[in-house]
Amino acid sequence: MSEIDDLTFEQIATGLRAWARGLYPAEAAVELLLAHRGWLHRLDFTRTVLWVSDDGPGCIGIDWAAAAELARRAPAAGSEAAMLQVAVGLAGHVLEQPLGDLLSRLDQVNTTIVLHAIARTAGWHERGKVALVTGGFAALTPA
Repeated sequence: MSEIDDLTFEQIATGLRAWARGLYPAEAAVELLLAHRGWLHRLDFTRTVLWVSDDGPGCIGIDWAAAAELARRAPAAGSEAAMLQVAVGLAGHVLEQPLGDLLSRLDQVNTTIVLHAIARTAGWHERGKVALVTGGFAALTPA
């Protein structure tokens, strides 16, 4: 059992956001994982990928190398593995598969999550912009 096991989803989310704050790629990757939710409810992910800072659960980090390894070997649906791999890529790590291949596995909901994460990486959230998808790409507003 790990220290992470005793934390609620909300506590993990707060800790991850505190850890990533100010670094757009890390923020984007964290927000993608939070919106997707799947990996953050898996013990194989939380026990091997997340770490609690010495200051306690108010700051929870992600070992992106461990996340990439888990995405390669863990049993998961194609879209679930793709979401983790996209998060790893957004965080600045090399993807083992072409981004286009990963995105082709996603449904509309997960594609929308990825679009929001990409917009966050570009800092749109700081400029009051969002990447809404409402039946097409017309709702995407450039900076």
